[in-house]
This record gives sequence, C-alpha cells and structure tokens, in this order.
Amino acid sequence: MGTAFLLLSCEVNKNIEVADTIQKLSGIAEAVPTIGAYDCIVKTENLTHEDIDNLVLISIRPLDHIRSILTMCEAPKVLSTKNV
Repeated sequence: MGTAFLLLSCEVNKNIEVADTIQKLSGIAEAVPTIGAYDCIVKTENLTHEDIDNLVLISIRPLDHIRSILTMCEAPKVLSTKNV
C-alpha cells in the first residue's frame, strides 16, 4: 500500500468539474484542478496496486470529459546493504 498520483488530461474547461467528481470517489485523498501539461492531479493513499487499477479502470476512466490518465505509483522502498 502506498501513495499514487494520477495525472489527467481533460476536455477544455472541464478540469474543475472532473476534479469535483473524482474527489467524491472512495480512496481519493485529493483531486486538484490544475493549469499546464495536465488538467487535474489526483492523489490516492493507502491503496494497493490492484485497488488503483480498479479505481482507474472502473471509476475514473468511464467518467465524461477525461482524455487520458497517467498513473504514477510510489516505488517500493529498497534497503541498501552498501554504505555510500
């Protein structure tokens, strides 16, 4: 379980509507409309990779006004045995 960020591209002038809709979904920590390369950034917390897959495929992708979704999941923490 960890944190994931979803970077969404939306139809023109629909980022606020999309963020408001996504914010109401279970598992969403925050959904923020933005200006720039992506139109909305969504933060999830305490979800497994399978939960994130289901959230994106079942709850978010079918929503109106979403063009694309880039998912970035937290990398697993690796313990190093070397002293650097």
